[in-house]
Amino acid sequence: MNLDAITTIEDCQKLLTAEIKTFPDWPEKGVNFKDVQSILYKPELALITSHYLQELLPKQDVDFLFNKILCFDARGFLFGFDLAKASKTPMILARKPGKLPGEIITQTFEKEYGLDEIQVQKSLINPGDKVLIHDDLLATGGTAGAAAEIILKCGAEIAGFNFIMDLSFLPGRKVLQQYVDDSKIKALLTF
Repeated sequence: MNLDAITTIEDCQKLLTAEIKTFPDWPEKGVNFKDVQSILYKPELALITSHYLQELLPKQDVDFLFNKILCFDARGFLFGFDLAKASKTPMILARKPGKLPGEIITQTFEKEYGLDEIQVQKSLINPGDKVLIHDDLLATGGTAGAAAEIILKCGAEIAGFNFIMDLSFLPGRKVLQQYVDDSKIKALLTF
């Protein structure tokens, strides 16, 4: 893989589209699972992905338009930490129940495969914060929508959403449009 050949976001998108593996009928029949492992297995591909995800971050001139980034357990952590470091903003972990200490906020949501919950430590999101939500994949919008609800419960603002992949044939983007304008929902790839 020649990193020098990837000079635009379009080059990155073509490369990722070719490299990301799809597993049909997993974890259940009818689901075509897009596997982020394809990116992680090749360090050069992960570097390129991280670089172009950073290009999608909401900013005006040199100033970022968010002051915290919320990322999901576990795949959202992988590139979310790179985004937090690049923007010099705190990263907040959204995790499954029973994984976080202290006072927490829980939000139940519907996923592609049934009901689920995420939790965030309550003291990390405050009124006036502008929180960017990052995950690897936008599908039905359940996980990201649950994070948006937690942010609103804390009196903070949703700065936008950032994903590696958007499965545009699923309703996720429409779900998130109830929280922000479509221009604030960014994905490196659309399938």
